[in-house]
Amino acid sequence: TRIVNANRLQVHALAYNIFNWFRRLALSANMRKQRIDTVCLKLLKIAAKVVHSARYITFKRCSSCPYKNEFYETLSNIGKLNVQLE
Repeated sequence: TRIVNANRLQVHALAYNIFNWFRRLALSANMRKQRIDTVCLKLLKIAAKVVHSARYITFKRCSSCPYKNEFYETLSNIGKLNVQLE
């Protein structure tokens, strides 16, 4: 059980570090100070339909989505990231 607990701790630490990296690079200034569960609620728990066309990928969500501005702002920030592969 010690090995299992040590592995679980490492996985949780890795997830925490990945979230902090995501928070610094992709979230807007007003969302950076929010807790992990709040960010998950606002960004991941959104019912949407992904529609592919010849040139675009569109997210169709319900018109009453309360967090649509935060979602699209974060999506825009992800698109602006400069990825460098070595």
